[in-house]
Amino acid sequence: MFLSVIFFVIMKLLSRKSQQDGTQDIYKSYEQYAEDGSLKSKFMIKFNALMQDSYLAYNRVPLLRGYIQKIRKRLQAIHSYDEFTMRRETMKIVFYTLGIIAAYTLVLLLMNHDITFLFMLFLGALVVNGMLIDTFVHKVEDRLLVQLRDLNKDVRHHYHQHGMVEVAILEASESSSYEASLHAKKIHDVLVSSKPIESLGAYYEKAPNRFLKAFAGMSFLVKEYGDKIVKNGSLYLDNLNKLTGEINLEILKRSRLNYLFKGLTVIAVTPIIFTKPIEIWARERFPAMDEFYSSKFGFITKIVIFAIILLSYVLLKKMQDQQEGTYVAKVKKRHWEKTVLKWRGIKWLVDRLVPAKLTAEHFKVSRLLKDANAGFPMDWHYLHRLVLSVLFSVTLLVSFATMHTITVKNVLEAPTKNDSMFGRMSSQELQEAQSTTDFDRKIIEQLKGVSKNSLHDKIVQMVKQDQKVANNDTLLNSTTQRILAKINKIDAEYFKWWEILISLLMGWVGYQGPYWLLLFQKKMRQMDMQNEVDQFHTIIAMLSEIDRVSVEVILEWMERFASIFKAPLHKCVMNYESGALKALEQLKLDAPFTPLVRTVEKLQLAVERIPVKQAFDDLESERAYNFEQRKHNYDRTIDSKAGWGQMIGFAPMYAVIFLYVVFPFVYMSIQQMGTYYEQLHKL
Repeated sequence: MFLSVIFFVIMKLLSRKSQQDGTQDIYKSYEQYAEDGSLKSKFMIKFNALMQDSYLAYNRVPLLRGYIQKIRKRLQAIHSYDEFTMRRETMKIVFYTLGIIAAYTLVLLLMNHDITFLFMLFLGALVVNGMLIDTFVHKVEDRLLVQLRDLNKDVRHHYHQHGMVEVAILEASESSSYEASLHAKKIHDVLVSSKPIESLGAYYEKAPNRFLKAFAGMSFLVKEYGDKIVKNGSLYLDNLNKLTGEINLEILKRSRLNYLFKGLTVIAVTPIIFTKPIEIWARERFPAMDEFYSSKFGFITKIVIFAIILLSYVLLKKMQDQQEGTYVAKVKKRHWEKTVLKWRGIKWLVDRLVPAKLTAEHFKVSRLLKDANAGFPMDWHYLHRLVLSVLFSVTLLVSFATMHTITVKNVLEAPTKNDSMFGRMSSQELQEAQSTTDFDRKIIEQLKGVSKNSLHDKIVQMVKQDQKVANNDTLLNSTTQRILAKINKIDAEYFKWWEILISLLMGWVGYQGPYWLLLFQKKMRQMDMQNEVDQFHTIIAMLSEIDRVSVEVILEWMERFASIFKAPLHKCVMNYESGALKALEQLKLDAPFTPLVRTVEKLQLAVERIPVKQAFDDLESERAYNFEQRKHNYDRTIDSKAGWGQMIGFAPMYAVIFLYVVFPFVYMSIQQMGTYYEQLHKL
């Protein structure tokens, strides 16, 4: 936070033009807002002025502008009607995230400057950044849900007094919390608009969650067709009770999921910080471990640990994602896939990978993309697989090359340790070992290009130039063998066939990765399918009491309320006028989930044969049971996610303990034990 403020001060000194960009108007409006009693503290006025200034200043920097707009889009639906609040909330998140990331990076940079560690630090900072943004945005979303629940209570109270929907919503907005008040006023504007249907459609596009959509649509229907008395009293108030029950259930689900997943993402990412301290501790306590961490095995261990951390973070994020549009295809203005597929060579290769139409493989992948709601065509999927395959193979080849380089560097530069020596060397012994290494390196550099047949004799000839070694046959022989062993070790550092095979195997893993990720997303998606169908039943139960409701209206409401089944429902609504039964039949094919299929079959009966209320006459009688069943399904789904989440969240910690502490200790113990027995045999 402190570092972010410093950066803002620098930006303020560099740019004095913010006073000409409409900032003064914002300040005046905000000062008027403060005089109304909403904000009485002068500190808060200055703080919010700082947020407005920083928003303008940060938007002048290209990279920061993109970062700010990314966060702003996440908050757009919640604060879509107040520019001042939008900027303030956006900059609060920017300050928090940049401050924490800056402090995190600075502390870890002071600990180590190793290139591998810096790479891990950079990617770790990206992971932490995404985690912080999700945390802050989810907090705002949860707050809006709680405010919406209270808003429903206020609307109910005022509707009892006036009996008019638009008046009840307007008066409830005056006493509601800030975010809910904004939406209540917007819904009131929709109801009193000269073109309410168009205004309602525009609101549906901006509403941040399905509950506000349901509240707006329900209020519009009562305003349009009037209220009626049902078994439980007023139809509107009864529907408000049902909607409040849905909101309470969602709040409980989110709070429990947040509680069970709380800290898991931090636990999954934290091992990045502890790899270097563990390495320093092991080097100091167990000198033999120094050789492992400096070797190619130590390098590959770091890569494996970071891969586990990154994979755990991605899976946890997908499991914990509670955004309203989690399963809705994201629409982006720019697609790198489109650009890449314009290249002829890539296009030709991707076309060879995509299975031919009317084949079992084509149907299988197409169905998986639909079930996982991937939101992109099949050729993009195979492009992702191709890119990831090449990336994994090249990364592993570079890793093998780096490991060979590390080994050669250790042979030429690391202090030469005597095989009979155990424990940590003294300063004098270390100096002698380094002197031996320098002596060996000079000879090795002079022997480049010498054939294997004459190598031994050439080494003896060059070693004899040192008078101390030349006069001692035992020392001459050991020195020659030592240098020869180093040369053989350097010569052995080249690409082996099995390294290329492993790289190709890793490329195959990368090729299968997007497919496996779709399977995982499909599994997570199936856990929420039943819950969404149960929510459809609640909506249908509310709508079926309206005399003039039709199947088409119910489908439109289901689409607005949907998340998982939004795409097939949208298609059904678009095709409904060209043939209702045909559109519903296609819906069953596009969304072959058994509980939804049963609901669609009842809608088919309601199209021509029986009224909607009669087709769903069992919903009201079983509503209490179904609601309890949904709570049970929620609990079971959350418990399942929590079990998988704990397993995935603690995997990086277990990997660090085993791969970075236990395995090196056991490996070096076996190495030293072998050296010890070899020394015994020489006695």
